[in-house]
Amino acid sequence: MDLKQCIIFREVSKTENFTQAANNLYITQSAVSHSMKKLEEEAETKLFERLHKSVKLTKTGEIFLEEILPILESVERLESRMKILEQDTPLHIACCITFSQKKLPELIKKFNILYPNTKVIVKIQKAESSLELLRQGKVDLAFIEGNILVDNFEVRQISSYKLIAISSNDYYRKGKISIEELIKKDLLLREKGSSVRDEFDAALSLKGYRVNPVWESVNTDSLVEGVKNDLGISILPKILLSNELEKGHIKEIEIEDFEIFNNISLVLNKNKYKTDSLNKFLELVDLDR
Repeated sequence: MDLKQCIIFREVSKTENFTQAANNLYITQSAVSHSMKKLEEEAETKLFERLHKSVKLTKTGEIFLEEILPILESVERLESRMKILEQDTPLHIACCITFSQKKLPELIKKFNILYPNTKVIVKIQKAESSLELLRQGKVDLAFIEGNILVDNFEVRQISSYKLIAISSNDYYRKGKISIEELIKKDLLLREKGSSVRDEFDAALSLKGYRVNPVWESVNTDSLVEGVKNDLGISILPKILLSNELEKGHIKEIEIEDFEIFNNISLVLNKNKYKTDSLNKFLELVDLDR
């Protein structure tokens, strides 16, 4: 005896008709007949009186119905409660610095308006730390910069951005610079291991160059402040610099024959269950692309 048989039994007792019960449950009439026959065999007694165009419960069937009704009602309450509990389960996100400074706050704001009961918890992490949190099941998804070559993860590229050279107007007056000249300048760069730095170093390496920056920082704002104070040239995501560029506090320098783009990907653990909240957030990301 299983829950499905009990649900079918309740519907048959309500409609007094196998065909109508099947229609109400969106299953075939033969499936209803087979299930009820098996239930009677397991109970080792008749539960229905089969009449010409209907069925009636036997006395044993009536007793059986009285016993299963509160059980089914309890199960249905639990199912309803479970849906609410899942909606209330926090959504855990790991995110790279670049995406967290621009796009993620906008996404979370939209999500909070649509689903105010779901709390969103964010950890700003480097790529490897984010992937480890995904492996351990401690986050539901991660936004990661750079190239990702790992198993057991579902990777969706959602955007890309350009890395540009920036300077103050006084430190470097020209609008263009060669790589050879750039690497001789004082450079203010992100720390090794960050996606921005790794992409820049990799692009330089392909040209046969390497650099030793005068500043290394995990903080983009500190690098921008250093540039504004004539301390050197920095290589940073253009999407984070729009305000400073528009105000004229810094300027973009074109690097001759040298362009760098970096990817941002949404990464999921293939083995982790996707909650209703996660699926809704993924839909929002897709709409926003």
